[in-house]
Amino acid sequence: MLRNRLTLATAALAVAASVSTTYAVLPFTITAIDTLGGDRNFANDISDTGFVTGNSRKAGGSQLFPYVWQAGVAEEIPILSGVPTFGRGFGVNNAGVVVGESGNGPSKPFQYNATTNAISDLGSLPGGSGGVANGINNAGTVVGAASNGQSVRAFISNGTAEGPLVDLGTPLGTSNSFARAYGISPSGIVAGVARNASDSTSEPTLWVDDGMGGYTPNTIGTPAGSVFGEAFAATDDGSAVGRYSDPISGQTRAFFYDGMSSTDLGLLPGETFDNARALDINSSGQIVGYVADFDNAPSFGGAAVLWDEGTIFDLNSLIPAGSGWNLLSAQGINELGQIVGFGTLAGQTRAFVLTPIPEPASLALLAMGGLALLRRKR
Repeated sequence: MLRNRLTLATAALAVAASVSTTYAVLPFTITAIDTLGGDRNFANDISDTGFVTGNSRKAGGSQLFPYVWQAGVAEEIPILSGVPTFGRGFGVNNAGVVVGESGNGPSKPFQYNATTNAISDLGSLPGGSGGVANGINNAGTVVGAASNGQSVRAFISNGTAEGPLVDLGTPLGTSNSFARAYGISPSGIVAGVARNASDSTSEPTLWVDDGMGGYTPNTIGTPAGSVFGEAFAATDDGSAVGRYSDPISGQTRAFFYDGMSSTDLGLLPGETFDNARALDINSSGQIVGYVADFDNAPSFGGAAVLWDEGTIFDLNSLIPAGSGWNLLSAQGINELGQIVGFGTLAGQTRAFVLTPIPEPASLALLAMGGLALLRRKR
């Protein structure tokens, strides 16, 4: 059970939040997340209380299973009944509630509580079957994608089996137009992709509460105008990050949306990697993702990166020399500046947690029994 570890982590978070410390980009310590016994694992999200979720192989197997990790312990999340043995964890909140997918072809969206070990099937949209839960906030609101019998649609849910999935709609407004939701901000702004109002392409989309029990889908555009793109994460001020298809180079590029317009986040100077994705953002504006030779395939040549204050950093240059790690993708970042993702270690694909090393002035907090993982503030 993770209840005691959650209580300690929550108390430490309260101490850290009370300290005002100015940070530049700092080096990180790196922690390998144990597998479920197999030869590889991946990390997709991290909460402010240190819960991590992702997927891992078990000993002697090739299938992936979802897990939740905290304080050095990885626990397997069971697979829902009636689906193939396969699963992935995509989102986790401060209470240790994990969401993801069980099975494939089709998959089922699940929710798992790490303190009670209770798992539930979130169901699907009316008329459809199957889906995947991609994100959850601290209020317990879940977002993802599910079938309505005509198309894949973005959904929102209160996170209970009794509460049905709600279709978020699309700018096009038809019941058969495509949409997916990937992330949700603390206050409930949903980030994803949907068919635009002109039915010309699918574009990065934010769904905002309309104050009348519904959500308004807003296409936010890309740095190249009306081309394909997706928003993966959003903040409460209406900022968002994601990826888009650059019509000139033909590559996939990372973008940042500031609430008014989108800009290209750029690539690592001096490197040949010409594709990029921005996968997560915290309220301090720190963005994580990867650059790679091939879109959606950093394992075949890529680097985990951090964009901070308009500058891109190769995270491999910010970890201890001689660690043996090659960091390939940064998948998530929390409010304390901790980053999770995957890379290679001793020839295996492994999940990692990066923790920023505090400046000397903040080390006094350790002597007082406080938390070393201070939130970076501008």
